[in-house]
Amino acid sequence: RVGYVYDVRMKYHQDLEDPQDPHPEDPRRIYWIYNILKVAGCLDIMKNVLVTPVTDDKILRVHERQYLETLKDTEIMERATLLETQKKYDSVFLCKESQYCARMSAGGLLALCKDVVRGKLDSGLAIIRPPGHHACSAVPMGFCLLNNIAITVRDLQARKMVNKVMIVDWDVHHGNGIQEVFYSDNTVLYASLHRYDEGEFYPSSTDGGMDMVGEGEGKGYNINIPWATAGVSDGDYIYAFKKLLLPVARQFCPDLIIVASGFDAAVCDPIGECDVTPECYACMTSMLKSVSNGKLVLSLEGGYNLDAIANSALACVKPLLNIKWKAGHIPQPAIYLAYATLSEEEVNGVPQSKYKYSSSWDTSNIWNPAVEVPNCYSAQPSELGKDTVDRVLDIHKEYWTSLNM
Repeated sequence: RVGYVYDVRMKYHQDLEDPQDPHPEDPRRIYWIYNILKVAGCLDIMKNVLVTPVTDDKILRVHERQYLETLKDTEIMERATLLETQKKYDSVFLCKESQYCARMSAGGLLALCKDVVRGKLDSGLAIIRPPGHHACSAVPMGFCLLNNIAITVRDLQARKMVNKVMIVDWDVHHGNGIQEVFYSDNTVLYASLHRYDEGEFYPSSTDGGMDMVGEGEGKGYNINIPWATAGVSDGDYIYAFKKLLLPVARQFCPDLIIVASGFDAAVCDPIGECDVTPECYACMTSMLKSVSNGKLVLSLEGGYNLDAIANSALACVKPLLNIKWKAGHIPQPAIYLAYATLSEEEVNGVPQSKYKYSSSWDTSNIWNPAVEVPNCYSAQPSELGKDTVDRVLDIHKEYWTSLNM
């Protein structure tokens, strides 16, 4: 029982500045993912969860009222005022539909997580935008308007539907907004794997450093794995999961795991410049499924190569559906590598026949990671990646006994 959230109205949030030059946070991102899942036959065996806009009371558990009122005001702003308003913020674009789309994005994730927590679904994928993990309590930033995951977690906790939640953020950028909300909270374990580049990579702050472990009761509940440079690949992520994240997750024993599922660390992403394959995303999804009784929700964040995010999302959905892995079912990076250098017009013009997706899904045998896994499961980390994970592990041994075994 796997659900998904998708609503075409979330495409209405658009950059007004230059329509001829698509913004990286492209409205087509969610359709690209939806379409590959449809073509592959996944949506036929998934439940579509209805999206309703999140209400003020839920937003105000995370965001300040003054910011919410400013966001509401954008509905009646003229184009010139919208363009002037967005300049006040860091890497944000606004239009009249932006606040509605942001409410839909957060509301969609919340609806999906409620169904998972209630047992109506086992897991799910939220195909939503605008993204949320950079959005702070008082300001939007980094393409993010409302903090979708934080709003969802706070509402679930307020309703006493969950006590402990783990958030795994594999977006290539540090989720500074999520960290801000839960930094002193021992009921939410936040773990982020991100490019850091000594604090120079966006959001260009030392908040993503490995020494940021939380404060007060939340000390030890904030785990940052800051990659030192571009080019991080499967072996680095798998090593981090095996050595650090999975032991801590099992000790923490969350009621629900939410993944801030940006796909901008994927091969061919023009911003992330890393080398994570679809197979690796599938492996990480499968490993997280082994925790919290499989209650797992992936929530779209970044990812700016349309083919890369589509293939990566498809890879994640397969283990959620318990579809047995067979060679050729998930396109290799080389298939979309050629499209990475094409113009937007050429990418849009690629006919569906170019994509070789299998429509024959074998659900008779459960994919057992202990028996049959993609090759990346045994991939080795780079020297630099291993050193980073080991240093983070040493820091958190103080807080987690599972890391001392």
